[in-house]
Amino acid sequence: MLRYVIILLLLVGIAPVVPILVEARLDSARQEPRETAEADRGSGPRMHRISVDRSGHYVADAYVNGRAMDMLVDTGATVTVLPESIAEDAGIFVAASDYTIPMSTANGTVYAARTVIDRVRIGAIRFQNVEAMVLGDDRLRVPLLGMSALSQLKRFDISSGTLVLVQ
Repeated sequence: MLRYVIILLLLVGIAPVVPILVEARLDSARQEPRETAEADRGSGPRMHRISVDRSGHYVADAYVNGRAMDMLVDTGATVTVLPESIAEDAGIFVAASDYTIPMSTANGTVYAARTVIDRVRIGAIRFQNVEAMVLGDDRLRVPLLGMSALSQLKRFDISSGTLVLVQ
């Protein structure tokens, strides 16, 4: 009986710590993994290939300020655009009063907040100080990587269903 009481006391003592440990583990899993040694060596141009998806879009596994997310690579977009909740997850916070920049979209004119993203990484490709806009979540669901980032590349090519980024 004493054993059961000791085990119960241990479980009661450990229970409050478990959510903290789980959250810390999830948080570290969402952060950007360490670069590979090959990417850090800087030998030759850095390249990354993105295959077209079923809907005809190029969606990249990206890290924005260290946070993992899918980004639609949009060569027709002048600027990189983030939905507000995704921007906040990446440490970018804007006030309601910051939504002053009119933007023309397929759904008409909307107002955006101007910001700068410190860093974006797609594979071995790294972008820094990327001019961006933040839109309300009701206006945009998927982050767009536009020409404000892509202009930092040497080139990009689309051929046979593959987008190749070269830096």
